[in-house]
Amino acid sequence: MSPVRLVCIISAVCLAQKPDPSGDWALPNFAYRLSVDVTNPGAGPIQALAALPVQRMAQIAPGFPGKLSIATLVEREGGKYPGVPVASQAIDLDGDGYADEFVFPVSLKGGEQRKAHIYYSVALDDTIVYPKRVHAQHAYGYNRQTVAWESEQIGYRTYGGFFIDVMARSPGHPGLFNNLAGYFAYHKSWATGRDVFHIGDTLGLGGLFLRRDGVAYRPPLNMPDYAHKPQAEVVPRYRVVADGPIRAIAEVRLDRWAVGEDEVDLLARYSIDAGEAFTRCWIQVLPRRVAADHVYEVGVGIRELPQLKSERDSGVLVVSGEQEARAGRLGFALYFDPARAGFGTPLVTGEAANQTVVFREKVGGGRAVVEEYAVGAAPAFSGYTDLEGQLRRQKAFVEAKVKVSGAKLEQTPQPERVDKEAN
Repeated sequence: MSPVRLVCIISAVCLAQKPDPSGDWALPNFAYRLSVDVTNPGAGPIQALAALPVQRMAQIAPGFPGKLSIATLVEREGGKYPGVPVASQAIDLDGDGYADEFVFPVSLKGGEQRKAHIYYSVALDDTIVYPKRVHAQHAYGYNRQTVAWESEQIGYRTYGGFFIDVMARSPGHPGLFNNLAGYFAYHKSWATGRDVFHIGDTLGLGGLFLRRDGVAYRPPLNMPDYAHKPQAEVVPRYRVVADGPIRAIAEVRLDRWAVGEDEVDLLARYSIDAGEAFTRCWIQVLPRRVAADHVYEVGVGIRELPQLKSERDSGVLVVSGEQEARAGRLGFALYFDPARAGFGTPLVTGEAANQTVVFREKVGGGRAVVEEYAVGAAPAFSGYTDLEGQLRRQKAFVEAKVKVSGAKLEQTPQPERVDKEAN
């Protein structure tokens, strides 16, 4: 063997045995990372978004999530890679220009805990492109009096009234089609999907109402652009809070709503996550001018359908039926916390009766109500067969929680590499 060949072999061995100064630090050009434990407290497997409250995390990791952040999940023991980068999203809920929550997806077995590292920089300014799996838009086709949000599985929208309409996907054609479908004739079936649900003068899906002394009040609707008629003085206003890639949020606001002799402000946020077919609902009813002796129930509901089937279980209301043969049977569900709400009596509106859920907290002078619930749809048009069973099983996904704990700030072991290329 030549001397040159021997030197090369010795050098290679020395390099291989030299310890890695970066340890498990995956992104050497980042100065900081926030390390957290994500845990599935339930017995069954879950796929859900872990949500970090930014204000609390920034007390531990100053500047979080910075101008640029990249989330990684530390690989399970025996995994092929030391870690797996995952899509992430910083969300500004109140529109003040600062993030309020930071979300990323996790897949956990029952009771499993994994470590997540969120590398962040207050100096680096770049855009990381992740596959877009949800969408929200203040429009539906050319109608600006509508706000819509969707996952690849299903689309939702509202045009006032604080109720929800459904845009079903065609079988075998998942995708983000809400806005595109708004340009096609609604009464025909296209590969983009179809408007399968007629709401009419009802609560639709998850529609909100207030009630006092047996009188129910429902928020006003927007006049659609295509009607070429003026808007009422007080109508809902819309804002896209988040447009993905993994969580979409639409906001609806109604200020100075006249409820009998009183006035309240309404605020709702509707969100959908990647891979999910249901939408989470957050509502706030704020008394602006309410008489001291006036107390209002707050309820939500689902319109009854022809050929009605209705099921009530702990924390879930399921309604199914058929409005027209071309759309097939429709299944809807309303999910709620039974500690905060219970089943109410049917509410009859101009076109149909509505199954209802009423929250235990009531609106009064100086007393606001803030509640959360979720709604889902399972149209036969999209290929669902056991509609009721699909909606019952979905309850487990609605209730799935990711526990976040053990947050701590960690700094790079190679500060000389910060703000430089990784290699």
